[in-house]
Parts: sequence; structure tokens; C-alpha cells
Amino acid sequence: MPRYFFHLRDSRESIDQDGTVLSGPDEARAQAVVYSGEVLRDSGARFWISQEWRLWVTDETGATICALRFTAE
Repeated sequence: MPRYFFHLRDSRESIDQDGTVLSGPDEARAQAVVYSGEVLRDSGARFWISQEWRLWVTDETGATICALRFTAE
């Protein structure tokens, strides 16, 4: 089964070195939505001070599977 990497950029960049084994790109996209919700929920006030928050998912070759962007005003 393929491995997918969930990278995060807000006021700093966090590159996923370990990845997560998932069944395919559809599951990776679904997990990206779930993970984004969890991170946003846990970020609290930090979300409001960042210009843009971005999560992107890559596969084992480094190809981007999906990207989610969030902004707050």
C-alpha cells in the first residue's frame, strides 16, 4: 500500500518525514480534510495570526495529491 505525506505551513513549515500508509489517493484526500479539521481545532488563536494556513499531501514520488488552504480575517 502506498505512503502519503501530510505537510503543513502556517507561520512555520512542518514537513512530514514519516508519512501514513493509505489505500490510495481518495483516502489520502479524505484524511487531509479530517487532519485539517483537527489541526485547525487545536490551533486556537494561532490560526488567526497566520496569513495563510496550508496543508498539502504528497505521495512517495513527491507528487502533490491535494492541497488545502485556509485564511482567517
